[in-house]
Amino acid sequence: MQVPRNIRRLKETKVLENYSFMTVLQIFNALISLVIYPYVIRKVGAEAYGVYVFALAIVSYFQILIDFGFDSPSAKIVVDNRQDKEKQSFILSAVFTAKHLLLLPALAVFGIMLFAIDNIYNHLALYLAIFLQVYANILFPSWYFQGMKNMRVVTIIQIVCRLLTIPLIFILIRTPADITVYALIVNGGILLGGITASILLWHNGLKIKFISINETIPFFKDATPFFLTGLAGKLKEGLLTTIVGLVFGMRDVAIYDLAQKIVSIPRMFTQNINKALFPEILSNPLPERVKKVMRYERLIGVVASILIALLGYPAVVLLGGKDMIAAFPLAVVLSLTIYSWLVVGGYLNFVFIPQKKYYYITQNQLVAMLSSLLFCGIGLLLKQDILLVAIALTISGFMEILYCRFQTNKLNININ
Repeated sequence: MQVPRNIRRLKETKVLENYSFMTVLQIFNALISLVIYPYVIRKVGAEAYGVYVFALAIVSYFQILIDFGFDSPSAKIVVDNRQDKEKQSFILSAVFTAKHLLLLPALAVFGIMLFAIDNIYNHLALYLAIFLQVYANILFPSWYFQGMKNMRVVTIIQIVCRLLTIPLIFILIRTPADITVYALIVNGGILLGGITASILLWHNGLKIKFISINETIPFFKDATPFFLTGLAGKLKEGLLTTIVGLVFGMRDVAIYDLAQKIVSIPRMFTQNINKALFPEILSNPLPERVKKVMRYERLIGVVASILIALLGYPAVVLLGGKDMIAAFPLAVVLSLTIYSWLVVGGYLNFVFIPQKKYYYITQNQLVAMLSSLLFCGIGLLLKQDILLVAIALTISGFMEILYCRFQTNKLNININ
């Protein structure tokens, strides 16, 4: 049955609107980082900033545990129930309850780590400040707004809360000792956004409450493949940052982080493409449509890498100064991950999820994690060079593409 032209045009407009708002948010965050980062890195120094980035990597493990992959399957249910507020309230309540159930063991483990590991205990307040973002993400169900195709709300809330933190950063951050204050300001702003989103949902008639554990079990079952996928992906990135900190030191963590920031500049324009298209493609996942989208994504990935190779050097000098110029070759290598990230994201969102092959997504991330650690280990055994860490991460991205192509061919879906 052919979709009427006016309805098709309305859907395309909504997709464009969602992409636009998500991209505006990413551009805003990137611009703010460009303004704040040079000031912060020069005031606190690379060593203290490296400690902050290292702490972020540790806390991110708890974040992935509590998120447990609920977002994607829950967003899919919301897509199917856009007109049913009672069903939406139940979905929100189930995810809210499930995440709080996971928060309890996470807090127990986090508390043990705080007092059992000297390097963490020495920065106790910093870790506690960063952990605020974990609870903020429980309060802010961005997956719900994605499913409702209403990313306007997410964009406005996050922009306003981020703007409120900027004056505090320039007023209060003066020395390396202020890195904890910086973490408190940044994560306090994220928490404010979560509280605001919760109030807005309540104001719109959505009732979020704790429900029985038994009612959350189906959500845990549906989310498990996504959890394993997210865990593998987070371990891939987080462990590499941890390896840099343990093998090379906190200053090199800051350099590695700067390289990733350079890569994030073009990536901010690309990372929302799959998210914005997800609800629309999910409703009509024709191979021809998917093939066309992925063709453009490959081209975008190549152009992004070329731009970083041409403009990465002045960007590093502008943001971190010549003392951190070692971030430039890292950025050039890591720029290739934009290509693999886009292509793999296309396979995951437009092929495996519509086909309900969730464990393919998990296996893909396991391939990425194991290959990145394998190549990183081999490289560091041969030579103690931080560039080898970036090369390992890049190779793992192309291993993901090979895996996705293999599984897609098995499904007899021609999108390559």
